[in-house]
Amino acid sequence: LLFEINNQLKTLESQARKAEKFYEIKKEYKEIAIELAKAALEGFNITYKELHEQQDTETDKKIRLEAEIATEEALIEQEKVGFIEKERALQSLQHEFNDYLQDLRTRENEKNLATQKLHYLKEKEAGLKEFLEKAEGQLKTIGDSIEYTQLQVGDERANLLDLQEKVENAKFDVEDKRRIFDEKRTGVDALRNRYQQIQRSQFDAEKKVAVADTSILNLQRAQAQLNNEKQNRESQLQQLTVELRDKEATLDARRIDLRQLQEHQEKTREQIFETQAQLEVLRNELNEENRKLDSKRNEFNLLKSLIDSMEGYPESIKFLHKNPEWNHAAPILSDIIYVKEEFRTAVENVLEPYLNYYVVNNLEEGLQAIHLLDAHKKGKANFFLLEKFADIRVDTQQPADTIKALDVIEVDDRYRKLAEYLLGNVYIGENEEAIANSNGAVVLEKHGKYVKGKYTLTGGSVGLFEGKKIGRAKNLEKLSEEIADQESVVNLLKSDIQAKHNEVIAFNDQLKENVIKQTENEISQLTNQVFAAKNRIENLQIAQQNGLQQLEDIDQRLQAEHDAIAATREEFHILNERLQTTTEELKTVEQAYQLAEQEYNFASVQYNENNLQYTRQQSKITTLQQELVFKENQLNDLHLQIANNTTQLSEASADITEGEKTLIGSEEMLLEMMRKKEAEEKKLNEADQTYYNLRNALQEKESELRLKVKSKEMIDHLVADIKDRLNELKLSLAGMKERLIVEFKVELDEILDQERKTDTSLEELQAASDRMRKRLDNMGEVNPTAIEAYTEMKKRYEFILEQKNDLVSAKESLLQTIQEVEATANQQFLDTFNQVRENFQKVFKALFTEED
Repeated sequence: LLFEINNQLKTLESQARKAEKFYEIKKEYKEIAIELAKAALEGFNITYKELHEQQDTETDKKIRLEAEIATEEALIEQEKVGFIEKERALQSLQHEFNDYLQDLRTRENEKNLATQKLHYLKEKEAGLKEFLEKAEGQLKTIGDSIEYTQLQVGDERANLLDLQEKVENAKFDVEDKRRIFDEKRTGVDALRNRYQQIQRSQFDAEKKVAVADTSILNLQRAQAQLNNEKQNRESQLQQLTVELRDKEATLDARRIDLRQLQEHQEKTREQIFETQAQLEVLRNELNEENRKLDSKRNEFNLLKSLIDSMEGYPESIKFLHKNPEWNHAAPILSDIIYVKEEFRTAVENVLEPYLNYYVVNNLEEGLQAIHLLDAHKKGKANFFLLEKFADIRVDTQQPADTIKALDVIEVDDRYRKLAEYLLGNVYIGENEEAIANSNGAVVLEKHGKYVKGKYTLTGGSVGLFEGKKIGRAKNLEKLSEEIADQESVVNLLKSDIQAKHNEVIAFNDQLKENVIKQTENEISQLTNQVFAAKNRIENLQIAQQNGLQQLEDIDQRLQAEHDAIAATREEFHILNERLQTTTEELKTVEQAYQLAEQEYNFASVQYNENNLQYTRQQSKITTLQQELVFKENQLNDLHLQIANNTTQLSEASADITEGEKTLIGSEEMLLEMMRKKEAEEKKLNEADQTYYNLRNALQEKESELRLKVKSKEMIDHLVADIKDRLNELKLSLAGMKERLIVEFKVELDEILDQERKTDTSLEELQAASDRMRKRLDNMGEVNPTAIEAYTEMKKRYEFILEQKNDLVSAKESLLQTIQEVEATANQQFLDTFNQVRENFQKVFKALFTEED
């Protein structure tokens, strides 16, 4: 790992030098960019001001036009009201006239169709006659054209033979010039190959001489470098010897401090263990009280759920409990009486027939509930009427060895008379001897095994659910109070635990583990530094011996290089002379070669031109032959058309005679209808003229209004265009500002009021900026944190050493803690599991019987 860190440090050093060069170029690039931004801002301010002035002018025009448009629109709306009335009167006249006009147009259409048909037949007759007259002239013209085209084909074929002879002569001339050109090229290629061989030999000799000179120069540099390193190692050895003595003295002093800190640490740990033992006892007590609190809360939630859902009550009671159409808040007898735990089963046995009775204030409330049950078919219910128990008194005599049932219950004052009525003659006996002397009272066994009346005796086994129904609401209130008391006990234990925990934290603060670790790290670092100093001294001594040996080797290698390169230098001078002679000879041969090449190229051009003229002549003859075929086909088609048109001319003459007879009848009927139409039309025109005069005046005003609206819209488009241009300028300015912040961390607002340092134009500044950016891009990736990375790498080495020592000590401590935690956790889990198992069995037996 240390070897890898050393290589990384060397890499970081070269990256730092590259970063320094990068920042120099970037600084110059920043100055050019700022100057470019200032120049751009000057043009931006001028353009921005001109656009704002233009925008203000157009806005004023827009406001004036909007005022004029609003005024004219109001006037036009007033005129439209009168115009609509005249339009309706004109429409009625037009409908009458249009109906008559429609009939007239039908007659006119019939006449027009007859006229058009007659006109079409006459035109067709005249066209056929004209075609037949022209056809004779076309026949003569086409025949003359065919004879002329045949003469042209003969003349062009004679010209084609002359051109073919010229092409063959030019081809022979090109082949002769090509042979001379190939001979000259072969001679030039041979001389060039010889020149290249000499040049390669001269290059190899020159390369050997250059390599030898470079090797000699490198050996001389290495010799000077080894001498400098020898002097540096001598000074480093003296410095390291002094440093080693100082570090050994410091190491002894830190070891003494470490022993003292460790003794103080052991005493503080003993105090922490004692406090933690007390804290563990308090935590066990807190767990026990929390279990009691959870038990109370679970019982409270279960009981509340039973009360809310009316579990165990008949359907009629549940219906009345949720129905707001009567006094549904009225309580049930089982909810208003609370009985002490040990007497609950006994009292419930005697009150069992009445536990589902509602306690209402008067007869009206009871009847209201009964009507609801009857209306909804929900069964029956029983009610106690409180107003009937106001004056009731129960006289009885208490049997011996008994206690009053009223003394073991709790009930609100408003229900006290009802309780006296139900339990005033009820007593609870401790044993069976109280049965004999009951004196007419009802005697209960304490645990509910029997109930002795005046003439009856009831009893038997006691079920697990007996005693659970009476006093649910009161029991819920008692549980709420018990939960509050238990929560205060739990909170008190938590405060005690927090106090002990604070004591442990105070003792932990007294621990000086960090100081001990720091001292151990310092000792470890000093030990490593002493060891490293000794190693460096040994390495420097070995390096000094190796340097002396390398100096002797370099002297011997220098002498050997000088002797080996002498013969190669002489050969290099001879090859230079041969190369110069061959160069002059090659120039002469190449001139003759270029002359032959020019003659060959000229002959090729002449051959290509003759060949092109020959090809064009062939195409011309082909075109004339195609034209001759076309004219012969045209002559045949014309003969066929003359025959068809002669037949059509005779048919058209017969149709014209019949159409003239039909047209005369239609014209007579149409004349009568036209006279009537003129009278109606005159009347309509007068009304129509008045209407259109008014409409034209209105349209002129609307046209003027539309022109103004259009002008306003054009101004809106112009203002929007100006805003777009302003936004583009703002975006350009924002882009320039963002670029300056991102690339150079320069705020544009800071340079707004600064003057330019130069008069360079915007284009020249842009070109300079592009060149600087290109230089930065060509440098490639630059590591700007190379120096910081070196410091981090050194810290990493020290950190790795420190982490190793921490991991060793932490491993031992962690293994010991794991053993302690496993032993404690296993024991506590078994204890908790056994307690939960016992409590679950008790709760299960209390909730269910053997039959369930």
